[in-house]
Amino acid sequence: MKRRPAVILVMLSAALFYMTTSAYAAESENPFLGTWDIDLQQSQFGSATPPVSMSRTYADLGDGNYMYLVVSTDEQGALSGSSASYSYSGEQYPIASLDQLEAPRISYRRINDATVEYTVRLGGEIQSIGAKFISPNYSKLQIAIQYPNSDQEDQILVFNKRNN
Repeated sequence: MKRRPAVILVMLSAALFYMTTSAYAAESENPFLGTWDIDLQQSQFGSATPPVSMSRTYADLGDGNYMYLVVSTDEQGALSGSSASYSYSGEQYPIASLDQLEAPRISYRRINDATVEYTVRLGGEIQSIGAKFISPNYSKLQIAIQYPNSDQEDQILVFNKRNN
């Protein structure tokens, strides 16, 4: 009877090892996964007003599908955010947003393991195009954003990976 706790301990250790290595493998396959916090000092907001805070979270939904959630706070403490499910197929997906009546659509295309391009459309017109880059040590995310049909200036946003 005393061997039973040892067997359970070994089984729990094996399960924990499996979950840890599986999570690491998923992250190494897609280094964008996780939560990222804006680096206000390194970011360039162009003509837009910088937020007080901003975080981006990317999660794996399985079968080549992902989701993102962006939450930011302005100087008055008001929250804004958006979220979408997507794949790297180039297909367009609706963006859920707290501050827009009509849902824009986003499409992603993976260039390589550390670079992704995306396009945001509203009513069929391109609103913004961007590229996301991950640093070689996976600690920084840089997003370059252009607004081709607008007077809004380009942005370069830099995020630090949150240690969970």
